[in-house]
Amino acid sequence: MQGLLLRLSTLDADAESAVRVIAYFDSLLRDHVSVPVLLKATARLTQCPVGLLDAATGRRTRVRADGSADTPAVPSSARELSSGLGAVWMEREGPAHGLDEIVLERYAAAAEVTLERAAALARTGQDPALVELVLSDGTGEAERARALRLLGLDPATPLQALAIALPDQGLAAGLRAMGHHVRAATIGDTAAVLVATPLEAGLPGISRAGIGPEVPGARAAESWAGARTALRFTGPHDRVLRWSELGALALFADLPEQAIAGLPDVRAMSRLGEESLLAVRSLCLAGSIRGAAQAVHLHHSSLAARIARAESALGFSLGDQPGRMRAHLALALVRLLANRTESPG
Repeated sequence: MQGLLLRLSTLDADAESAVRVIAYFDSLLRDHVSVPVLLKATARLTQCPVGLLDAATGRRTRVRADGSADTPAVPSSARELSSGLGAVWMEREGPAHGLDEIVLERYAAAAEVTLERAAALARTGQDPALVELVLSDGTGEAERARALRLLGLDPATPLQALAIALPDQGLAAGLRAMGHHVRAATIGDTAAVLVATPLEAGLPGISRAGIGPEVPGARAAESWAGARTALRFTGPHDRVLRWSELGALALFADLPEQAIAGLPDVRAMSRLGEESLLAVRSLCLAGSIRGAAQAVHLHHSSLAARIARAESALGFSLGDQPGRMRAHLALALVRLLANRTESPG
């Protein structure tokens, strides 16, 4: 149904078009969309900026037709919601469209339902929008503290953020089953999880995940940034990484991708087959051919042959510590490039 309407300029101010507007917002409500999705859908329909005030969190959001958003002052023309949960508005330049009034009416009704759902989730500490608010580096200190309290967390309580590659394979649910205090949301193509209890044991499931540093809740955005960076270095054999384990390697996440992709060692490593990559990784971890062969359940002569082929392709020896360190770095950078879609946006 949403596909029937892309912008009001294609509709006439008649009864049939009004029905289509009503159906458009009804379909959004049936889909249980979040506040950000409702805002984007309304702006796309009207082709003008639309705004919403969430009275529960004090957050003001304005979204333009291109999807960009900012935090404006609430205009005097804003329409207050009858529930007292907030207000909505449209900012059309020039003459009003014939359907603007019914759009604003249906937008207000949809916002009221959406905010009521969010408030119900907030009362149980499960509102994904609050998690996103806590993790955003653009959230003010007071706003973040309020969101944390609505999630049942104290701003001074230590917590960690996890960035989990989707689908999350039930990792968040597994953490809850282990007794962890978990709050979760989906941000872009990544699952975001806030954990307010220490993560000392291994994580359940087989998801790739990055774990941010433990920080007070008021600094949750720092942990989230660290978690996203750690996620970018994960791979088939290193499915869970902590930001604290990256060390100086984390600095490479800030380099331009073209600069990393242009490194000769990275180009050479990316051309190796899976068998050679596994052999190189095992040798880097074990430090010896025999130890690496035992780790991957191969005869040491078979592994030695694979290493020799890899050395020929790489152009340097893996027989000493400097060579293995060089290979270890190249392997990490290959994973970083492979996970480029998880780069913080």
